[in-house]
Amino acid sequence: MNGWILRGLRGGILTTRYPQEVPSMPSLYRGRVLALEASPEAQNQGASACLTGAIAPGPAIAAIDERRCFQCGECVRRAPEAFAMRNDIEVAQPAKLLPTGCRFGRSIHVRHVDAGSDASCEQELAAIFNPYYDANRLGVFLTASPRRADILLVTGVVAEPMKEPLQRVYAAMPLPKRVVAVGTAACSGGLFAHSACVAGPVDTVLPVDVYLPGAPPPPLAILYAILLAAGRLQPSEVGR
Repeated sequence: MNGWILRGLRGGILTTRYPQEVPSMPSLYRGRVLALEASPEAQNQGASACLTGAIAPGPAIAAIDERRCFQCGECVRRAPEAFAMRNDIEVAQPAKLLPTGCRFGRSIHVRHVDAGSDASCEQELAAIFNPYYDANRLGVFLTASPRRADILLVTGVVAEPMKEPLQRVYAAMPLPKRVVAVGTAACSGGLFAHSACVAGPVDTVLPVDVYLPGAPPPPLAILYAILLAAGRLQPSEVGR
């Protein structure tokens, strides 16, 4: 025990200061794809690499549906003159203009539902409660009861057997309440959107307030989406 105390004293406070300070991510980190002005041939080359069809070539600049984007960077590798990759973490998008100022008091209780995920988003979600990210310091807590939840956080595309349970959880939550779709599959269905055993993305079952694409999104991106849904943060200038 004394060894751990001494190690802590030597290392100091290692918990991130986000959102007071936005950390700089490594240059190779894939955050958001940007479309550059390029020829139709280059745009088509990048679009052909997209497994979810998130890229629509245009006369000068391609349009990117970020909710369908895996942020894999394959379009950048295929056509670097038409696409570029940013390394930002604040990639969540509000579905509509959310009220500013926190509407949930000092604490935010989150109910998580896995509607059909591959468990990658769950690993990133669990990480926001470790000592480095420490979501509890911001008043963010997980709750098992939807009757105590402020935010419903859904991961994975909605499988048919999960459609009714997901609706029941949402109906049991008190007002005001928010829904955050975490991961590309939850936002748009991803590769599974047209499967016979899938009801669709989350917004086909529930009204979604914040979309967070990524496969999976990192812990800070999830934390940003929660604070955005709660009204504690405003949408990123890049994401607008």
